[in-house]
Amino acid sequence: MSESQVEQTPQDDDNEEIELEYRSYSSGQIIFKQGDMGNEAYFVDTGKVEIARGDGTAETVLGVVGKGELLGEMALVDAEERMATARAMGKTTLIVVPKKVFARVLKKSNPIVVAMMHTLLRRLRVEGGATAKKTLG
Repeated sequence: MSESQVEQTPQDDDNEEIELEYRSYSSGQIIFKQGDMGNEAYFVDTGKVEIARGDGTAETVLGVVGKGELLGEMALVDAEERMATARAMGKTTLIVVPKKVFARVLKKSNPIVVAMMHTLLRRLRVEGGATAKKTLG
């Protein structure tokens, strides 16, 4: 990580100020690794991020995340390990979404929507694992 800065933003509904942290990465720099525990998600402010999954011998690119898109959110929802590795493609700046901010948003959300999100995420993890085994194995 080459630089990090923090900006104050307006207060949220709980009258607590939220600090936005911007992190800059150079090309090829790892943002997080498959298997890591996650306590942050990220919005892409500038640049692109490659999402890849591997088995130790081979790696498959699952996709590319660009400006305005979110990555790393799955680990915040279900407290499981990261399913993939995120790597900067060129100079990239991300806005950090800490777990406590994400938890506050979930707490305010409709419980039915939260339950549906957990169910969909669990299914995605199962399907993602099965697909990775076919692709990499």
